[in-house]
Amino acid sequence: MSILKHLTLRMLKLNKKRTLVTIVGIILSAAMITGVSSITASFQDYFMQRAIETDGNYHASFYDVETDNIRYIADNPFAKETMLSRNRGFAAFDEATNELKPYLFIKEYDAVAMEHMPIHLAEGRFPQSHGEMVITEDVQAIGGSRYDIGQSVTLEIGDRVDQGIVLTGEWFQETETLQTQATATYTITGIISRPDFESGSSPGYTVVTYLDAEKLQSSERINVSILGQNPRNIFEKVPEIADNAEVESYSYNNNLLREMGVSQNNNLDNFLYSITLIIILLISVGSITVIYNAFAISVSERKKQFGMLASVGATPGQIRRSVFFEGLILGGIGIPIGILSGLGGIGVTLGIVNRLLIEPMFMGNAVLRLVVSPAVILITIFFVATIIFLSAFIPAKLAARISPIDAIRLNTDINIKGKALKTSRLSRYLFGIEGELALKNLKRNRKRYRATVFSLVISIILFVTISSFMQYGFVSTNMYYGELPYNVTVRDHRNADVQQAFYNQVAAMEGVERYSVVRTIWAVADNLDRSQFSSYAQENLIEFLVNEGGNYYYDFNILALGEKEFAAYVAEIGVESAKLQDTENPRGILLNKGVANDGRVQEIELLSLRSGDKVSLADGYSFWDSNEAKMKIEIGAVTDIRPFGINNLGVSMVNLIVADEVFDKLLESVPEESPVSGQLFIQAEDSAGLVDGINELARQSGNNSLAVSDISAQQEELNNTRTVFAIFLYGFLTLITLIGVTNIFNTISTNVALRRREFAMLKSVGLTPKGFNRMINYESIFYGLKALMYGLPISIAISVLIYNSFSNMFGFAFVLPWREIAYCIIGVFIIVFLTMMHASLKLKSENIIDALKAE
Repeated sequence: MSILKHLTLRMLKLNKKRTLVTIVGIILSAAMITGVSSITASFQDYFMQRAIETDGNYHASFYDVETDNIRYIADNPFAKETMLSRNRGFAAFDEATNELKPYLFIKEYDAVAMEHMPIHLAEGRFPQSHGEMVITEDVQAIGGSRYDIGQSVTLEIGDRVDQGIVLTGEWFQETETLQTQATATYTITGIISRPDFESGSSPGYTVVTYLDAEKLQSSERINVSILGQNPRNIFEKVPEIADNAEVESYSYNNNLLREMGVSQNNNLDNFLYSITLIIILLISVGSITVIYNAFAISVSERKKQFGMLASVGATPGQIRRSVFFEGLILGGIGIPIGILSGLGGIGVTLGIVNRLLIEPMFMGNAVLRLVVSPAVILITIFFVATIIFLSAFIPAKLAARISPIDAIRLNTDINIKGKALKTSRLSRYLFGIEGELALKNLKRNRKRYRATVFSLVISIILFVTISSFMQYGFVSTNMYYGELPYNVTVRDHRNADVQQAFYNQVAAMEGVERYSVVRTIWAVADNLDRSQFSSYAQENLIEFLVNEGGNYYYDFNILALGEKEFAAYVAEIGVESAKLQDTENPRGILLNKGVANDGRVQEIELLSLRSGDKVSLADGYSFWDSNEAKMKIEIGAVTDIRPFGINNLGVSMVNLIVADEVFDKLLESVPEESPVSGQLFIQAEDSAGLVDGINELARQSGNNSLAVSDISAQQEELNNTRTVFAIFLYGFLTLITLIGVTNIFNTISTNVALRRREFAMLKSVGLTPKGFNRMINYESIFYGLKALMYGLPISIAISVLIYNSFSNMFGFAFVLPWREIAYCIIGVFIIVFLTMMHASLKLKSENIIDALKAE
């Protein structure tokens, strides 16, 4: 080892504080880059797991493929894996107790599809040969011992037909029949949980049988699903394969592709790319600042050392090599510790989140697991090493340009003319001699002043912009998922009188805190003028709604909430209820908001109707036959406040809320054959217990036409998803804050320490301890004001960029995180004051003569 390397190691040991500060800066930077990259990959992996569980592990599906063309798709270079499936048909399920679900729905999968499609084995095994079948847990529970594993079941399979038309929709029709086409016997080999593609309104319970590709006839048609070699080319390759295989219908597994970062939605791509770029830039700036300042804040001290080396014969090249060696030592210690710290911290956090939130709340096998990418580690090493190289090289290069004597005496550190130090009389008047000294000190050594202000500015920018990102993220999440004030829904499909009696029984049950019986008439307005639509509707919807007469039609939901909820609602929106209860002059409240999701989620106004306007409406079911408007309703009020029991609607229809007596009057204009739906919405303390009680009441009363949903689990899952995001976002904000505080503390404390002789000289000419404290306080104020003057406008500008990125996907008003900005302003002054006082505390008791003699 050369003498310069020995000297470099000795300098690092002698300057333990500076060495430790630099290593800590490197560790923080490496940990932040590694941690953020790993957590992003881990979240993406988790959501991919969930998409695979609910939607299957495939990228695209081709429907009704001729048997002869299956081989073309399977042999296509783009198809990494191919799976076959078919909907065999329906079979009567004699044991069914739900009148709206009287069938078994038979799906066929080959061996590969069994592994990749979203069916999850609870007991037994999957079918392995023709004549074997798995059933859902619901089928076993309803069917009893006849449907145990090992039992054989003979099914008569056919199509659902109503008036000669084969039904493909989900809802069971009372007039439909099952036309048998084949009989098959299956042995039950396993039990699966109910798949997500079987909704509550499906007319059949899912069973899955084995599809033997070898026994397919040339006339048969099969659905073929594929995993692509490169999913990013899926939208170019699938149409090409479909054309060559003579396939007319195909689809994509959009949920899985979206979690993989592949989408046809340009707004989504722009959102993800722009947000990722901004976050990477923020992290990069934070990392560069921490490391560079760790080297640069002590430039003067290092210049003196380099000058001494040059004075005894060291060449500029040797000085640079010693600096590189110093960076190598510091990086060799800091980078590995930083990478391991980042991965370890994220790993521990993921483990805690899994145990506290994921495992107890989310069904399935998806877990948050630490995903470590070798590329991320290599990029981190390269990025941090480059910063270390530049941070260490720049001071050495500057020192090599000046003479050894000037470097030792630090003559070039302060090179300023007296005119530049001049301050106004107002400064002396406002702040006194101490304030004027503080201003002159800042002007006298602009490099140190700028380094300190720059550290403060970067910290302000990071804190405010990350706060903006969090705020926009939470607003977007709430827009996408929405909030439901109820946790149980009940729908009885019997006639209105029997339905209402049952709802009254349910509403009287113990545990019901609030309820609303929402009755609905589907109506159509056929004589709307173009000017009566909102600007959004005119631009995006209206061309699809024009009628033959040149006017426009639009769907209305006429809703009644029940007397109690209607009274509470009109009181909430501040409308007089009496005028809304006049049955001779029907009036309604127009809920004129809808959530559009056309690649960009936004809450929009649907119509430009105002209070006092009138609309003519016809029953929606008979409208297309008679085309006659029989209901005339005046708009009594317009609001965007949703009542209890009403969700966000899309943009295809608008809600019109009326009093119950008005609703009953309007019913006289509705044909008897037109269905009027009624649904019960409940807020219950114990939703699961209430649902059990409702089901028991239905069983005792022989009600087989009931659909009860406990959505509290769904809401709790959404809330826990928000909580998981909040944990990591606030964790990231905390890390950014710690980095900022560390950066400020290191910069200010080192600069104060390097001004030891300067402070001693001021004391020697009569500056009192009180005056010294006042000078330090003024410097702190000037640092904070200057940093805020630059930091806040830049932060706001970056917040606008972040908002513009979110606005690619979500439409909401721009707002700044004012609370966090206030915290930032207060925090800057507190941190600067405390750091300045802490750094100068040691200098107060120091002997003036010793400080002046120090070289």
